Amino acid sequence: MASIEFIQKRIAGKKAEIEKLEKKLARIRKVEAAGWDDDHNPYMYDQNDLRHAVNDLAEAKAGLEKWRGELAAAEEKANSRNVPAILEFLETWKATCKEFYGKGLKEFYEEKAALYQLARKVESLGWGHPERKAVEETYDAAYKAFYAKQRGYYERWEAERNGRVYRGERKVRDGEYEYLKPYCNERTYEAAMAKLSKDLDEEANRKYDFIIERTNALVGEITDASGLSVGSKHDLNGCIIGTRGTATVQTIGAGGYNIQCFHFRTLIHRF
Repeated sequence: MASIEFIQKRIAGKKAEIEKLEKKLARIRKVEAAGWDDDHNPYMYDQNDLRHAVNDLAEAKAGLEKWRGELAAAEEKANSRNVPAILEFLETWKATCKEFYGKGLKEFYEEKAALYQLARKVESLGWGHPERKAVEETYDAAYKAFYAKQRGYYERWEAERNGRVYRGERKVRDGEYEYLKPYCNERTYEAAMAKLSKDLDEEANRKYDFIIERTNALVGEITDASGLSVGSKHDLNGCIIGTRGTATVQTIGAGGYNIQCFHFRTLIHRF
C-alpha cells in the first residue's frame, strides 16, 4: 500500500485536475448555450470537446474517490500499528530464522575459509615439491564437495533414441548450502549476517502489514487487540476487535517442498 503522504499528494492533484476540468466544462457549456456561435467561441469548442470534457471530469472524480478510499485504508492501517502480540510474534520468528540460517552460514564460511587455506598451501608448494601432489588432491576433493553443497548433487544419464545417443545430467538432491544462496556471495560471515538481518526486518514488516491490512479489511480500524497472544509454540492466536466487528487470528505451520526453516500462514476470519 502507498504511503499516506503519497496518497495525499495524489488527492491534491486530482482536486486540482477536477477544478481545471470544471472551469473548462463551464466555458464549453456557455458556448453551447449560445448555439456554438463563433463570436462567443474563442477556443473553437464543439460537441466533441463537450463529450470529452464530461468524460474526463467523470474519470477524474472517480479517481479522486479511489484515492480517498486508499487514504481511509492507509489511515486505518496507521492507527492500527504497534499491536504488542504481533510484534512479539514476529520478533520471535526473526530470532528463529536468524539462528537457523546463522548456523548454516557459519558452517559455509568456515568451510570456505578452510578451502582458501588449502589453495594457499598448494600455491606455497613449488612444482616438484614432494607434498604438492597430495595437497592438490586434497584440495580438489574439498573443492568438489564444497561446490556440490552449493549447487546440489547430480548424476549423469545416457539414452539412445533413433540411433542417436543423448547425454546429460539430472539433479539427485539439493546441496546442504543451497538454501543459503542469497547470502553466499558476501565476503564475510559478518556481512552475510548483516544482509540476513536486513532481509528479515523487511520481511517482518511485510508480514506485519499483511496481518494489519487483512484485519482492517474485515473489521476496520483495530480498537482492542488485548485478546491476541503468542502461545507456547510461538504461534499467534486470539481475537481482534475493530470498528466494524471482531476477527479471529490463527497461525499454522506452512509445509511444502524443501522447507528448511519454520514457515507460517496467518488465517484471519471475521467472527
